[in-house]
Amino acid sequence: MKKILTRSISGAIYVAIIVVSIYLGQWIGNFNLGDLVFIFLITVIGMIGVHEAVSNLHKSGRQVNRVLCYFLAAMVFLTFIGCYIFTSAEKWAVQESAAKTSLMLSIGLLLLMPTVTLIIELFRNGKEPFASVGHTLLSVIWVVIPMISLIYIHTMDYKMLMLLFILIWVNDTFAYLTGMKFGKHKMWERHSPNKTWEGTFGGLFFCLLAAIFIGPVLTDEHSRILLAIIGLVSSVFGTLGDLVESMFKRSCGIKDSGNIMPGHGGILDRFDSLLASAPFLLAILLISNIQ
Repeated sequence: MKKILTRSISGAIYVAIIVVSIYLGQWIGNFNLGDLVFIFLITVIGMIGVHEAVSNLHKSGRQVNRVLCYFLAAMVFLTFIGCYIFTSAEKWAVQESAAKTSLMLSIGLLLLMPTVTLIIELFRNGKEPFASVGHTLLSVIWVVIPMISLIYIHTMDYKMLMLLFILIWVNDTFAYLTGMKFGKHKMWERHSPNKTWEGTFGGLFFCLLAAIFIGPVLTDEHSRILLAIIGLVSSVFGTLGDLVESMFKRSCGIKDSGNIMPGHGGILDRFDSLLASAPFLLAILLISNIQ
């Protein structure tokens, strides 16, 4: 009973923080300030996620350049924040160019990271240099890029970002409930022994319903086809993101990625589905906005 109460309180605080951070700009009438608050929050969450990944890799005996990993992750976030502030400061109002410029600079920095990491590894004299490079870049690829995707979606359409969170919550909840009630056929026992095909399809079904019927009310998008695609992507890649994190935890020999959220584990445990689905939603939004 105490465990359920702790999990419920922790989950409620998490949901409240997410909702407030997404809608803050609208509520206070200053979207630019709201963007900056959201960027700061995601940066903090992202760096904690990077720390969880790096720490668990290190504890499991993997070679990883921890200092370089933290530095690279921080540089991507700081580049985005600094450029956004600089390009928005003149009018202190939401400017799409600010987000685009920040995104382009962040992408440019990401393109340099593999080469920089390889060159630095030359001077470390490690036994498995390429394994070290891979482990060092893993956190940036797995955590930072999706977090930047969340930030950019927020600057483009904060209502669509709220829909993404809701779809992930719906998918996770109903996958669990239908799996508990009807689950018989294991989906991917090697990575997640509790997941079943019945639960997965149950989550997908209700995720599609939520996208089609909640989407037009919550967002400015009224294309049922586009909303159904977003629901499908959120469910499928959200589930795969959960499996990826399960694979990571099994590889590291841990139960939870961290303990920052009582009853839920760490940041990676809570954001695993979003880490996989956010880049795909961003791609859909960018493609749909092409004139």
